[in-house]
Amino acid sequence: MQRCFIGDWNFLDSDVILDYFLDRKTFADRSQEIFMLAMNSKIKLFISSLSISNVDYLLKKKVGRIVSLYMIEDFCTFCGILSVGEKEILQAFKHNIKDFEDSIPYQAALGNPEIKAIISRNVMDYKKSQIPVFSPEIFLSSFK
Repeated sequence: MQRCFIGDWNFLDSDVILDYFLDRKTFADRSQEIFMLAMNSKIKLFISSLSISNVDYLLKKKVGRIVSLYMIEDFCTFCGILSVGEKEILQAFKHNIKDFEDSIPYQAALGNPEIKAIISRNVMDYKKSQIPVFSPEIFLSSFK
């Protein structure tokens, strides 16, 4: 199994972000640990520009528009943003990832060779990923 290393660039699936923001009881603690690694400059986290709007859409239903935007803006202080454009969308049509909504951000990650891992609770959705995919638990175990 590939290990994750300090300083590596890692791509977050939206589910990991939402676990923390929505305080999903069985998952929020692991997400917080991952965020703390990034806040302490142990790892670098990235999300796609599309993920930001998807997270906001779901988050504002729970906390309201203003709080949602504040939370996401704060999150972006320690998480980089990879752009999604025409290239990524057209490539997503060709890639065999289970959910199209995951395929677009995956293409953003794939277009950045610095990305060493994808962190997602939906590991099985990325069966054919060219980038190693780790659950939050497995990802965190490589730092212990």
